[in-house]
Amino acid sequence: MKKFLSLLTIVSFVSVVAFGQEKEQKLEQLETLESETAVAAPDTTIVQQDSVTVKSDAENETSFKLGNKEIIIKDEMDQDEESSEDEDSGEWKNVGGRRNFEGHLGGIELAFNSYSSDKFSTTNDDPNYDLNTAKSTSFNIYLPDLEIGLSRRVGFVTAIGFDFNNYRFDNDITLAKNSVTGATEWIPSPAGTSKSKLATVYATVPLIFEAQIPVSDGHCINLGAGVIGGIKLGSHTKVVYEDNGRQKDKVHDDFNLSLLRYGFTARAGYKMVQLYGTYYVSPLFETGKGPQLYPFEVGIALTFND
Repeated sequence: MKKFLSLLTIVSFVSVVAFGQEKEQKLEQLETLESETAVAAPDTTIVQQDSVTVKSDAENETSFKLGNKEIIIKDEMDQDEESSEDEDSGEWKNVGGRRNFEGHLGGIELAFNSYSSDKFSTTNDDPNYDLNTAKSTSFNIYLPDLEIGLSRRVGFVTAIGFDFNNYRFDNDITLAKNSVTGATEWIPSPAGTSKSKLATVYATVPLIFEAQIPVSDGHCINLGAGVIGGIKLGSHTKVVYEDNGRQKDKVHDDFNLSLLRYGFTARAGYKMVQLYGTYYVSPLFETGKGPQLYPFEVGIALTFND
């Protein structure tokens, strides 16, 4: 019995010592793991169990690694918010190397024509050339415009256009060249005249500086001003009168009209509708070869881009 008790005591002592050593080794491993975790970046968490690793960092990116396979999950919410902030702040965005400024020029224009006797005036001092303003109209068409952006809401815009102008005379007159001097002057139209007008066709190229003011729903008020130039493509007079029935005389001639013309233009609008005005500082007729008149027009434009 004494031998059995002695053997039991020795086995118990050995077991306690072995357990204590094992516990001490585990404590040392835990301290080593804690020190390694303290050295790692504060915004990175790594959890490893057997062969599975889960990693999460401050860049909103989570990865799972199972053996040699790795799965990465990225949170793109921040990227979407940055894109939205760029849009709201009016920053430039490149799309295929081009900035997204959109001008308002290409389309059609309907306007009333008139002319003045002096630059930067709207009155005509020669009653012989009075116009029927309500019937003196123009129709202009512009090809899709070319935009040169300076920012998302500011830039230059230009286009090629064709202006069809009609100057409807209020008096019973028409235009003709003096056979002696060659100058263009008015002459009486036939008796019973119901319509007499001068029609011109010009190819024009405006260059407009445009600024856009956001108002609501992503739409803007558009304000633009710039210069415009043109070259004459054709002109004619047309007289309609009664003489044993309705008669119509149309004469094609240059009538000493200025081959080139230039002036200023401005416009303001919302979405696709613009109000515009153009004033030419070059005279309608060549200097010394016709009446001194400076044409202008005011009307409405409908653009393609909205």
